[in-house]
Amino acid sequence: MKIAVTGGCGFIGSNFVRLVLAERPGWEVVNLDKLTYAGRLENLAEFSSDPRYRFVKGDICDPEAVREAMTGCQAAVNFAAETHVDRSIQEAGTFIDTDVRGTYTMLRAALDSGVGRFIQISTDEVYGSSAGDHFTEEAPLKPGNPYSASKCGGDLMCQAFFNTFRLPVVVTRSSNNFGPYQH
Repeated sequence: MKIAVTGGCGFIGSNFVRLVLAERPGWEVVNLDKLTYAGRLENLAEFSSDPRYRFVKGDICDPEAVREAMTGCQAAVNFAAETHVDRSIQEAGTFIDTDVRGTYTMLRAALDSGVGRFIQISTDEVYGSSAGDHFTEEAPLKPGNPYSASKCGGDLMCQAFFNTFRLPVVVTRSSNNFGPYQH
């Protein structure tokens, strides 16, 4: 199995890459990362000479970089995102570019290259302020800031690609994560 992982040098993505390489010895990982404020090569430096791991520096908004990363992959996992509510309030445009247009670029490449599964890593913030509420998959989307709105846009693009093209898509919406390699 060969998988494309985007945002694999970030906090959650690098932990995922580590898990895959530890738990699935027969798998290969292609990591496409732009190396912005949260992506750090040193998060995965120990795998730089592992033949099962390949790093590609690039932007998920760049169709050529995405195609290169997805070539020969059976699955794609999209961790790449602009994050943090405060940052989105200061500059929403970069969030729209990465979280919506970048997700579209990845979906298009997945469809064109025959990737068998697309996994979108989203956030529970798409449901709005939690205030102690519990959400289900059927809960309405109620983004309350540019970050959550841009993640909604990417998630809805995933739904559209499933409905229109039958691309196998899974969207996960976890709560805040904490741990090693966090920015």
